Parts: sequence; C-alpha cells; structure tokens
Amino acid sequence: MEVDFTRLRYFVAVAEELHFKRAADRLMITPPPLSKQIKLLEKELGGPLFERHYHDVRLTPLGTQLLGPARDILRQVDEFKATASRITNGAGPVRFGATAYAPSDFLAELEKVVAALPEPTEFSVPGSAAEVTAKLVSGHLDIGLIHLPAPDKRLRHRVVARYQGAIAVRFDDPLAVNDIVTVEALRERDVVIDFARPNPVVLAGLTRRLNARGVTRIVRTTNQLGGELEMATQVFNRQLVAIVSYAPASVIGRIFSPPEFKLIPIDESTWAPAEIALAWTPDRLPREPEIEALAERIADALAVVRREA
Repeated sequence: MEVDFTRLRYFVAVAEELHFKRAADRLMITPPPLSKQIKLLEKELGGPLFERHYHDVRLTPLGTQLLGPARDILRQVDEFKATASRITNGAGPVRFGATAYAPSDFLAELEKVVAALPEPTEFSVPGSAAEVTAKLVSGHLDIGLIHLPAPDKRLRHRVVARYQGAIAVRFDDPLAVNDIVTVEALRERDVVIDFARPNPVVLAGLTRRLNARGVTRIVRTTNQLGGELEMATQVFNRQLVAIVSYAPASVIGRIFSPPEFKLIPIDESTWAPAEIALAWTPDRLPREPEIEALAERIADALAVVRREA
C-alpha cells in the first residue's frame, strides 16, 4: 500500500482542527479538494478516519490510532529534507520562530534583540507554539519562542518572561470594582480561554487547572484561530469573563482596555503566572553548542522579566 505524504498532512490538519474549513484555510486550499483527498486516503487505508456531522467532526477509532504515527512519519520526512538542505547548502543564517500568541509587545522586543545580533538571522512568526515546536523538532527552526509547558520532551528551553494572569470584563461587570481577583471568584461565571485555542496542550492544561479550582463553565466564543476582536465583542455582549495574560501594552491588552473593559490581575496564590521560553532541540542541531550559547545571550539581553501588576 502506498500512502501520499500530502494526504497525510491533510489528515493531520483536519484531525487537529476538527473542522474542514479551518483545516483548508490552514493548508491554503479550499474545502472540496481537501474533503476529496481525505476520502481517497480513507479508501487507501481501508476505513473512515472521521465521523462527519453537520456541526461536528470527530476522529474515528481508526483515525485516533493513526494520528500519532502520521505525525511521526511527517516529522521524519521533514527531518530528511532539513538534513539534505543542511548538507547541500552548508550552515546558513540562524532561524528564529515565535508563537504569534505571545504578548505582542514582547514579540516586538524579541525581534529587535534578534535583529541586533551580529550573526545572520531569519525571524518568522509561524503561528501557535505547537507549530513552532513542530518546526523545531523537524529542523526547520533553530530557536523558537514558545509557551510552557513544552509540548515535546526533546526540547531544551530557557525562560525569558513570566506573565501574571488576568481577567478581562466589561466596564460595568460586578467584578470590575476589584483591583485584583482570585480564580475562585469565577466559579459561577461563564469563562473564556479562547486565546489558548491554537495550542491544544496549553488549552487542555488551562481547562484542567480551572476545573480543579471549581471553574467549570468554560465557553467558546471564536470560530477560528485568533479572533481577539470576536472574543472581545462576545465578552462585552454576553458579559463573559476572559482569562488572559496581564499585558496591558500588548494588542490584546489594548483591546480589553477602558472605557469598554477592565483588565484585572489574578492573585498569584490562586493562579500561577504563564511562562514563555526560548527553546531549541539539541539532537536536531549540528551546531548545538553555538545555538544554545546564542539562546542564552538573547535571554540575557531580554533580561528575564516578571511582567505583572
């Protein structure tokens, strides 16, 4: 049996999004050819990979068992290509990638530090921390900015920022009278954590932590990755509570700013700060000592900061 690698990529994208339109947008194709290729893959594999419903897409038992191996195969293909590229092209610029979901002011600071390095560099913002991690382990990036916990145990990292948690509420919300809140104060409220949706590991971790504190009414407001303005609109209209990082100077901090909203820090005794780190994959780097030393220099230039109220 021969399996097309492109179809495997399509399968993984749909499995991660559980939505054909979002997967098609991510792959930069339209839904009809994506659906066709998935059906051809299912025919090759001898069974359905997804249960398709009008408002819902789910993995079948076959799809669930094949997702991990599919990711491993694609990772090996990417590593094969990256190895060939390094051999044929020699050592090139140091490739940096950053999650687009880090606070925007911190991203700007990191890009400024990288641009000032004497070494030739490339800087990109591939998307979520999961996408940055995939590029690190496949050898397409040398250093990446990710949220912790790291989703892959092969990564090494150095923490470069800690952000106190915060809630964003409408200006006239009962919680808006507070200058600091506890997580327990959210137990009877509908809570939004859509900013973490692009990173399934972070999203699952946040959900578990909230549930452990008795916060169980977690709702979804956005229909696509990103969507900060859509989230803010629904927080305002439905009087929801959004949990975000306390970063008033970032884009999302400015969206949730007065007079329409209030951004309130969360008491750290009830909610640990979020950590952001520079990461690299030692076994994927032929010049690993050089890359690690460079990551340490960048971290020192950023001066691990504690960004809080």
